[in-house]
Amino acid sequence: MSYHRFKLPKAYCPKCSRKVELLFPEEKSELPQFYICFKCKSVGQFGVGELTANDFSAFSKERKKEIQEIVEEIPDKYKYKAKGSQLRLEENTDTYTRRWLSLYEYEKAFGEELGFKTIDFRENKRLCKWCNQPLEGRRKSFCSDTCSRNYGKTTFFKRGVSTLPYRIASRDRFYCRITGEDLALTNRFGVRIPASNQQMEIHHLVFVSEGGSDHESNLLTVSKQVHKDYHKGIEYAVEAIDTIKDQQLFLHKNKMYIGDINEGS
Repeated sequence: MSYHRFKLPKAYCPKCSRKVELLFPEEKSELPQFYICFKCKSVGQFGVGELTANDFSAFSKERKKEIQEIVEEIPDKYKYKAKGSQLRLEENTDTYTRRWLSLYEYEKAFGEELGFKTIDFRENKRLCKWCNQPLEGRRKSFCSDTCSRNYGKTTFFKRGVSTLPYRIASRDRFYCRITGEDLALTNRFGVRIPASNQQMEIHHLVFVSEGGSDHESNLLTVSKQVHKDYHKGIEYAVEAIDTIKDQQLFLHKNKMYIGDINEGS
């Protein structure tokens, strides 16, 4: 008997809150059914078997219904429900989605606005933000409308980062807080632009799975490599990030934890 691997809403890892992959035999049997989390590398029953197609469509309608019923009965401790974090229950649904708070949700959750609205990397304010050419007349930011449009596209329409993490990166001036690596985009004119160079990530000091919030005190701009090294337990990253975490907890613990945390989440 082989197993199929697939994902369904409501099935999240009790250790790290990431969506787990369910492993079920195609036909009902006495074999155990279990989940596997590729984030924290944990396995739990719901067994072993050969993993075949990663496809839920191979199951019959009756088998799909049985599996849905099993997933419905997953204990609450496997469903992370903390407020003010990336993983949240959508209103009027049973669906959990992983997304950042909007600015409105941020203000509502923490009773304060998120700052760091604008960032300007220019040392000389008489040069264009986009092409670094001298500004003429009354122009204060861009030497032409074309430069203004290109800058807007890069820093807003095509930046590929939600508003909240973008503002955290702006707070940190697009540098990795651990290594000092420059994580900003450099355009064809050699100008540093406040947009990600695709090597930037925002780290939760208190993990989402532990009740960590999206408050700015709990968020840290790091490079992808540092983020990866931290979660792999590499010493330099763990020591540096945990030092910052301890400092932040001393000052902002009530903001860094938020929500009703279920035991075991």
